[in-house]
Amino acid sequence: MSSPRVILQGRGCSPGEFEGEAVVSNQPFGFWQGIDPQTGIVIDRRHDQCGASLKGKAFVFPFGRGSTGTPGIFLEAVRNGCAPGAIVNVKSEPMIVACALLAEAFFKVSIPIVDSLEKDPQELLRTGDRVRISGTSGIIEVISRV
Repeated sequence: MSSPRVILQGRGCSPGEFEGEAVVSNQPFGFWQGIDPQTGIVIDRRHDQCGASLKGKAFVFPFGRGSTGTPGIFLEAVRNGCAPGAIVNVKSEPMIVACALLAEAFFKVSIPIVDSLEKDPQELLRTGDRVRISGTSGIIEVISRV
């Protein structure tokens, strides 16, 4: 028996398309001192995803926690090929959106961001789910479940 298809509609904050694995957190996240830009691994010991790799994955978290240093660390992760491939937030803050816009401007790397979903993504998405994300249309589709 197959799982029912899950499609979420939200607001596209940064254009682009992504398909891959999701990493889901219930905690806010700050890239500054939260991720190792050389590896893409979460290094914030207080975070529920500490030790997890965000490299090339859809990172689902409620909202950003951080400073104006966030885009700098994020861009270093993009330069090293270790940044998330997409971001899903309950509500995206300007510094998180700036990360994706700067990745496109500096490195021509598209990182879609979606927020303001009709349902709470943390309740419907699980770490390991395979998802398809459109930052242009704001649609997230669960392709397969763990």
